Amino acid sequence: MQPARIRSVIAAVFAVSLASCATNGGTGAITIGDVQNAAVAACNFLPDAATITNILTASPIAATAESIAAIICSAVTGKAAAVKRRASAPTVVVNGETIPVTGHFVGTPKAAK
Repeated sequence: MQPARIRSVIAAVFAVSLASCATNGGTGAITIGDVQNAAVAACNFLPDAATITNILTASPIAATAESIAAIICSAVTGKAAAVKRRASAPTVVVNGETIPVTGHFVGTPKAAK
């Protein structure tokens, strides 16, 4: 099996396991829904599950859903994001890995906090 395919399979398994986890007062696993809710609250951007899974795969010890949302929001809002949107999808770099940020705005974009 090719390394890229192995990585995709691992990411898919990880996404399914995250989707089935529940948080418990900040000490449990971060779910995709938690990050999506935090991103929508922070900057009206709903990231795709694949984006969140890729970030968590690159940094499985990410602190909170809000910190991941802040990373995503910084990629999709502001002057740098406007320039990037014209050329290609915005990206974030997590632990040296460049990850494309996909999803859509669910209202008027607001600046990342």
